[in-house]
Amino acid sequence: MAAGNVYSFGVILLELLTGKPAVTDGMELVKWVLSNPTNQDYILDFNVSRTSEAIRNHMLAILNIALVCVSTSPEARPTMKSVLEMLLNTR
Repeated sequence: MAAGNVYSFGVILLELLTGKPAVTDGMELVKWVLSNPTNQDYILDFNVSRTSEAIRNHMLAILNIALVCVSTSPEARPTMKSVLEMLLNTR
């Protein structure tokens, strides 16, 4: 799978984790997430992440996978096979 497809998958993960669309008021979700790297709890959809500590931790693990997928360098992005392995390891 091409690096662009991995990037798109990362955007979809970010949409699911944040509850926000890919673009809001001209601001790209990826840029918004990357501008808040130290406050990951702020990035996560509060309504889901507050349900339990286990769910919050799972969401943070998936957030880290999403961030690798949307790396600015296509060469730094994992293959979809690697992404699948990473996702399975978060369970």
